[in-house]
Amino acid sequence: MVKSKILLAIVIALIVGGCGQMDSSPEEETEKTPAEMDPADLPKIDAFQNEYSRELMVSTEPVAEGYYLMRSKIDAFTIWFPEEAVFMDNASGVDGDHYEKISFAYENEEENRGYLIDFQYNYSGYAERPDWLLDNLRDRWSYEEEWKEIEGEHGHIYYGYTIEEFKGHQNHVFMGYKVSSQEAPQGIQFLYIASCVDKGVESCQIELEEEEKYLLRWVKSIEFSGTRSNGDETNGD
Repeated sequence: MVKSKILLAIVIALIVGGCGQMDSSPEEETEKTPAEMDPADLPKIDAFQNEYSRELMVSTEPVAEGYYLMRSKIDAFTIWFPEEAVFMDNASGVDGDHYEKISFAYENEEENRGYLIDFQYNYSGYAERPDWLLDNLRDRWSYEEEWKEIEGEHGHIYYGYTIEEFKGHQNHVFMGYKVSSQEAPQGIQFLYIASCVDKGVESCQIELEEEEKYLLRWVKSIEFSGTRSNGDETNGD
């Protein structure tokens, strides 16, 4: 009788244990995305507190010190989001699955430094003839120098630098284009304008080498996916 009770207890334990394992489904264990989380539980930076950009953030874990991973709305590429930047949702948007623009801004009175930057993704079109787009940039900004070139793991980068005189002050402009290394014709135009917040004070100095390094780290972080949001290939249809 004692043995029977012991065996019965073991069987019950196995059944209960099995049911417990069956109840914990993979879906329940899946970590929530930032868009599904309470903003109060997210990092206190614009990337996560802005309703529009929060939907694009991949994780609350940084990919590098001061940077978080952002995925484009049409799933065409990923890019690092610097924690100090402000996402400009009124200057960002998509057109089908072949075009997307995302814009950021930053301003710090203590540093007396600010910037505006936008990235414009294209599938086909300009992406198949980057020389056309670079010619347009050259004409728009009266750029006369040769383009600098960088061959990266995720694409080829062309960029240049010029100074824009605006109301008696100088804006430092970096412009260029990144072409995907994949067979699919994809590319991203970027425009980065750095300037002093208060241009009238003596501390109005922009460190061009630092700005260039900062921009290139951002541009190099871009990885093209080559797929639509539904998983199909972006073949331009």
